[in-house]
Amino acid sequence: MGYIRNTVLITAPVDEVMRLTNNVRIWPSLFTEYESSEVLEEEADCVTFQLTTRPNEQGEQYSWIARRKTDRARRATISERMPSSGPFEHMIIRWWYDPVEKDCTAMTWEQEFAIKADVSLTEEAATNYLNKQTRIQQQAIKAKVESLCMQQTKGSETKLYHGIVISRLLHPDNAEKIATAFRRSDATELPHLAGVKSRRIWIQGDLCLHLIEAKSPIPTILRDYAGHPLLKTIQSEVDSYVELVYPGTQANALEIYRWDNTQPD
Repeated sequence: MGYIRNTVLITAPVDEVMRLTNNVRIWPSLFTEYESSEVLEEEADCVTFQLTTRPNEQGEQYSWIARRKTDRARRATISERMPSSGPFEHMIIRWWYDPVEKDCTAMTWEQEFAIKADVSLTEEAATNYLNKQTRIQQQAIKAKVESLCMQQTKGSETKLYHGIVISRLLHPDNAEKIATAFRRSDATELPHLAGVKSRRIWIQGDLCLHLIEAKSPIPTILRDYAGHPLLKTIQSEVDSYVELVYPGTQANALEIYRWDNTQPD
């Protein structure tokens, strides 16, 4: 049985580190080795997903299915990799997150694995390879998470832009589906990448009003991130629940009057 364990210190709050890194949907943008991550089945604190690697120097890609369970009380996860392509007969991966200081997190990965009998790869070679790759990926994730959290902190004093999307529900039951879709999307890194600071969604009759507050004009965000898989996913899902009232110009609403009550209570 092979075994490795590696820890990296990330300068960011522990719950934010766990929220970002525990979302398997965004792993291709956090890890440098994964080309795609597809969720196959999901329930409370358990997700089954398929990972596909980027091509290596020989043009080879590997894909496998894993089931990941989350223990939020302990801030830990355990994943079991199903036998598939690649050299491993099985692999169990444990992650846990520990606060070191207020804004510093120790993220630890532990892996236990066994190699397929018909593979010409020694346990020592596999251990050395996994140790090397794990350290590379942990450093890549550290840099990405720290950058995202720093942008979020600095953004608190940045000028904000507002946009509104007005659409019509295709079915009354779609209101909760829309809320669920955005709740899932906002748990990813997409809002941080796009500079979205807040959103409010109201339903009145069959109308859906979606107000967005961001660090850039909404049309600019839609243009710059049009090809991002996370934005394409949320747009595709929500588009199946509504039809836009003003297609093409929904984010260009003109504010003609504003009043803020600045008098003390």
